[in-house]
Amino acid sequence: MRIDRRVAGLGAAFAIVTALLLAPLLWADDTAVRGRGETAAVASTPTWRLPSTPTWRLTSYRHIGYDRSFKADLIDELPEAPRLVVFGGSRAMRFEPLYFAEHAGVTAFNGAVQNCRPEDAFAFSSYLFSRAPDVRLDCFFAVQTTTFIDGTLHPGLVYDERLSRAFPADLIAEQKAALGKPPIGELLGANRYSSRGLMLRNAYDIGRERPNYSFSRYLDNYIRRRLPKYAWTGETQQTRARAYFEKTMQLFNDHGVTPAVVIMPYHPRALRAFRAVGWQKKVDALTAYLRDAQSRCDFRVMDLLDIASFGGRARWFYDGAHVTRENARLIIRHALNVAPECFR
Repeated sequence: MRIDRRVAGLGAAFAIVTALLLAPLLWADDTAVRGRGETAAVASTPTWRLPSTPTWRLTSYRHIGYDRSFKADLIDELPEAPRLVVFGGSRAMRFEPLYFAEHAGVTAFNGAVQNCRPEDAFAFSSYLFSRAPDVRLDCFFAVQTTTFIDGTLHPGLVYDERLSRAFPADLIAEQKAALGKPPIGELLGANRYSSRGLMLRNAYDIGRERPNYSFSRYLDNYIRRRLPKYAWTGETQQTRARAYFEKTMQLFNDHGVTPAVVIMPYHPRALRAFRAVGWQKKVDALTAYLRDAQSRCDFRVMDLLDIASFGGRARWFYDGAHVTRENARLIIRHALNVAPECFR
C-alpha cells in the first residue's frame, strides 16, 4: 500500500510537471506561423488541464450549443486571457487574431458565430470578463443590418451555462419554451478553426477548389437568391437586440474600453443590386440608431459598406458579402489607423 501511494504520488507529480513544461512550448506553435497562415496549438486551461484532444483539432463536434459552445470551449483552452475579442457573424470569421497581434500588439480571439446578435456579444464578453476581470479587453464588433433583429436566442446562449448566466432567468425560461428541443447539428463537417477561433476553412474554400468554379457565376447566383430578403418591407422588431448592444458597449466602457464597431462591406455588384430594391433604408436605419446609441455609450463607428472606404478589392470576396482574409486584413489596418483609441 505504501509503495502504491508513492507511485501514485510520483505519477501525479510527473503529470503536473509535464503539463507545466509543455504548455508554453505547445502554445509557441500558435505564434510561429507567420507567412504560412494561422494554425493553432494545444493550450492548457487556467487549471493546467491539457485536454486529450484540443477542441480545435476535433473532426466532429455535435453539441446543442453548436458554434457558441465550440467557441466557449476554445476560450477555456487558451493559456491566458485575450486582450482583444472579435464579435460578428459569419462575415467576421476571417479576421485573424495573429494579424491583430502583429499590427496592434495584442493577443486576440475571434469570437464570431453564425448569425451573431448583440446577445451573443454580451454573453461572450460577460464570460471573458468573469474569467479575467482585471485584464483590459478591447472589442472589435463587425455588424450589418441583420445584426439588430429580435428573435429566438440561439440554443448555445440558452443551454450552455457559461453563456446563459449572462441573462435573466425568466428570459432563459421563455427562450427554452420557444426553442423546444433544438436539433443537434455537426459543426465540423467542412469547417476548421484555429485555437483562437479563426475560420481556417469551410464550404467556401472547398467550392473555390472545384475545376468548374466561377466567381462571377457564383456571385450572380448569390445576388439572385438574396435579393428578395434585401427588399425594404418596413421596420423590424429590434428592442431587445438594441438593448443588449448597448449593454455590451457599456460593459466595455465600464472597463475603460472604447469598442470599435465596423459596418461590414459588400461586393460592389451586390451593393448596387440591393440598393436598387430599397435596402439602403435598412442601412440608414442602422446608422441612425448607432448615432443615437453613441449618446448613451462610448464606441467608434466605421462605415465600411463601400470597399473604397478601406481600400478593399472586389476580387477578395467569397460571395456578395463574405470577405476573404485579404480584405479582412485591410479592414483591420484601416480600423487601427482611424480608431487607434480602440486598440491601446
